[in-house]
Amino acid sequence: MSNRAQGFAALLAVIGMSIVFGMVLGGRLNAPRTVLAAPETALPASAPPAVRLAPVNPAASVGSFADIVEQSLPSVVGVTNTQASVQREEGDEEDQRRRNDFFRWFLGEPEDQPQRRFEIPQQGFGSGFVISADGYILTNDHVVADSDRIMVGLYDGGQVEARLIGRDQLIDLALLKIDPGERTLRPLPLGDSDGLRVGEWVIAIGNPFEFQQSVTVGVVSAKERRVPIGTTDSNVAHFIQTDAAINFGNSGGPLLDAAGNVIGINTAIRRGNMAEGIGFALPVNEIKNALDQLLSSGRVSRGFLGISLNPQGLSEASAEYYGLPDTNGVIVLEVNEGLPAATAGVKRNDVIRKVDGELIRDNLDLIRKISKRRPGDDVKLEIFRDGQTMVRTARLADREEALAASGVRQESPREPLEPETTEEARGLGLTVESLSPTLRRDLRLDEGLDGVVVSDVEFGSAAQDAGILPSAVIRSINDIDVKSASEWARIVSALAPGSPVKLELLDPRSNASRYVFMRTPER
Repeated sequence: MSNRAQGFAALLAVIGMSIVFGMVLGGRLNAPRTVLAAPETALPASAPPAVRLAPVNPAASVGSFADIVEQSLPSVVGVTNTQASVQREEGDEEDQRRRNDFFRWFLGEPEDQPQRRFEIPQQGFGSGFVISADGYILTNDHVVADSDRIMVGLYDGGQVEARLIGRDQLIDLALLKIDPGERTLRPLPLGDSDGLRVGEWVIAIGNPFEFQQSVTVGVVSAKERRVPIGTTDSNVAHFIQTDAAINFGNSGGPLLDAAGNVIGINTAIRRGNMAEGIGFALPVNEIKNALDQLLSSGRVSRGFLGISLNPQGLSEASAEYYGLPDTNGVIVLEVNEGLPAATAGVKRNDVIRKVDGELIRDNLDLIRKISKRRPGDDVKLEIFRDGQTMVRTARLADREEALAASGVRQESPREPLEPETTEEARGLGLTVESLSPTLRRDLRLDEGLDGVVVSDVEFGSAAQDAGILPSAVIRSINDIDVKSASEWARIVSALAPGSPVKLELLDPRSNASRYVFMRTPER
């Protein structure tokens, strides 16, 4: 064999080995990542005995996405929400012709003719999935809201009417029940969304745009997203963000992990502003917490303390101001009279550090811990106040009932005022003005409210970094009330350089108060 022929044969051998290596490597890269799963169990602790859920899949039992989909598809259903509504017909083609000047002479005015009314059913479509062999199905509340009839489309093509067992609008969850008859339903196992990690593989299954049994794959993009979705309460509901494609009709379908366990319900997408690959799913652990109450009463009752929390949370500066060893805990901004926290003796400016001995990380952590408790439950609150630790016991109220009973701030009428000059002062990177009648009117502030108004924020200052904006009303410095610009200047001049300082701010646009912590600039 010539040298040229030998070289050509060697080249072919190298190419062949490269192709084989590439196929092997590609197969490994495309295999689903191993996910830690909870031990196999017949029932999660929060589920009632009436619903027998499927055991959780161990990660090692699934080999590929195709295996997961093959096992899961029979459990995913279509949900049709039908509303019977009466609509007035505004005019058919003949009526439109009557509006033409030429035809009015011959046919008369359309108002002379009786108008017809039709009952036109309105339909909405979504997805759901089976969680028990006897016919319980989970979906989103917005999929079945205001329905007169709910139909469920099964994997075998059958259509079955469903009963609405319960709804939880605060997290957009609904529980349905069908009679499977002679059918054998295959429930999907409910996994553990708390153990989910950002970057793990997830699979979304549903009926986008009525394309039945569609499957998309992506990763967990983020956790604990608090986004405004429909009727959900962002203080209670939080969502998994994923780039697995979710579209209209996917709502209510399952989001699965790489072992085939449900870790969320596909709920919403981000639209507009060129958004792509931004979908949100309700975590399955939130569903588990609500499931037994939906079965027993059709609604979910959540515990409520009756306090407002400082949105900034505890920072290094605020922890130093209060004399705390770390940044765990929440700052109480307001206490509502007559509600559990006030009755238990919680006061404004308290720092709640623990609930029933469990450390509180931040505002969201406290809200979740309290919301998971039932109205009437007693909780022990560890409070830090004036350098001392104390424990107070609060008996929780019903969140929904307490919020519904809360009053709405009424605006006072605006009267024309003559312009006037106001005094001004500077300090802490801010320029402030005394509250004049004109400013009070323009900012729609109550007559009894005192403070100074921020008119300018120095670029690059600690105040700008803290998020203070013009028009904010500063009510106090280090818990000392400020009623004028001259008082502001006097208090600020006495602050030690580099010391932590606490400002109480009111945003007139939202009528919301908050504390801001920063350090006094070095002179």
